[in-house]
Amino acid sequence: MYKINKIDDFQYVTFPLLEEYEELFHCFTTRKGGVSSGNFATMNLGFKTGDSKENVEANYNIMAEKLNIKIENIVQTKQTHTNNILYVTEKDKGRAMTTSPYTDIDGIYTDRKDIALMSFHADCSAVFFYDSVKKFIGLAHAGWRGTVENIVGVMIKAFVQMGSNPANIKAAIGPSLGQCCFEVDEDVAHIFLETNSSYENFMVKKGKKYHFDLWEINKYNMVKEGMNEENIEVSGLCTKCHNHLFFSHRGQKGKRGLMAGIIMMKN
Repeated sequence: MYKINKIDDFQYVTFPLLEEYEELFHCFTTRKGGVSSGNFATMNLGFKTGDSKENVEANYNIMAEKLNIKIENIVQTKQTHTNNILYVTEKDKGRAMTTSPYTDIDGIYTDRKDIALMSFHADCSAVFFYDSVKKFIGLAHAGWRGTVENIVGVMIKAFVQMGSNPANIKAAIGPSLGQCCFEVDEDVAHIFLETNSSYENFMVKKGKKYHFDLWEINKYNMVKEGMNEENIEVSGLCTKCHNHLFFSHRGQKGKRGLMAGIIMMKN
């Protein structure tokens, strides 16, 4: 389930499961509503994609204005397809358009208000977490490696260490490669199955290629950690199939911009 929101030319995705909480802001941006052109058209939020710095900075300012968030409240990291996560506070804010001091971090979480957690995507899943009882938020960048290494389970364990009951956690899996388009060779399929033989239940073989359902694997891993299945929402939007609306690394052969997942508890 998902909802496409439009403010003039700017478009972004939200999830009904999380929209019911007035104190919570969340979104997944699309490629619509910015100033970039060509492969980066138009709302590119990636500085190291080949787009001009001026265009990306303008896109950040447009995004912040449309979403009514402050750029100085954003926390982001350098993602490298790990299952490493980091607890962040106010001291980590204010580096949205500069190089992050945190490398090899693919998940961030906090219990502080007015901290906008941000992750970047162009086929990998953004997974949003919210515990409305303990007031914790989290955001994971779950590429296939992060999915195999169960970054969502690592996030839930971190919530539990802070006092969460997994049954109270809500989660949403954003637009990313669907099973239709996530195909790998035997060597990668072996990594999946060697990590967890149950992943075979989410695999279909087509010729010499193996198609894994990353959405369902992440969902399986969340339920395994104690979350209720009805508390997990999957957008079902494949970024490659909907390349007109989303950047897709595979669909654009690496020449693409970046979208962002954002989640924040408001004062």
